Amino acid sequence: MVSAAKNPKRDSSPVRGGDAVRRALVEATARVLAEAGPSAVSVREVARLAGVNHGQIHHYFGGKRGLLKATMRHLASDHLAHATESSVETSIPRALQLADDPLYWRAICRCVMEGDLELAGLEVDEGISVPRRALDTLMTRLEISDTDLDFKAKFAAIAALQLGWAALEDFVLLISDVDESEREAVRDRVKVIISNWFGPLPAP
Repeated sequence: MVSAAKNPKRDSSPVRGGDAVRRALVEATARVLAEAGPSAVSVREVARLAGVNHGQIHHYFGGKRGLLKATMRHLASDHLAHATESSVETSIPRALQLADDPLYWRAICRCVMEGDLELAGLEVDEGISVPRRALDTLMTRLEISDTDLDFKAKFAAIAALQLGWAALEDFVLLISDVDESEREAVRDRVKVIISNWFGPLPAP
């Protein structure tokens, strides 16, 4: 996405039409949310970046909180679409796919670090969560009980590995003494570890 400062047309040609205004506001909010977190989202700054009057935020979203929820819904929905498109198994994303959606995982990290689990967990409540969909699929295919804490712990470890990898890959490779020439080979091995964690899955 291009910021308003780098887009001269944004200032001279105001965004018009309900759908265009909503889209511009959500996209601007996604950038700020991913870079600085929900508490740093300013209604006036987002409106400026989007090229619209700040009163439009209340008109279309009911205020800042509604805009934040709409933005997380948008990011999670896009991530779900990307994960589905790029997965061989449509309910289970390919290993390390999360890194392909930086605005999404950065926004999740920012919300969690600020303690806003309601915002981060909106995707679960609305049924658009990639990891929750993968969890449900695995539990069904492997006939795992809802009370199996060992399985849930294993899944949580994989989720943490993938989110941690997306956020900290460069640092993780540094402390693991992986140089630039080894980077892709190590990445490929991590993918294999993740993919094989649950063993072969029975056919759906």
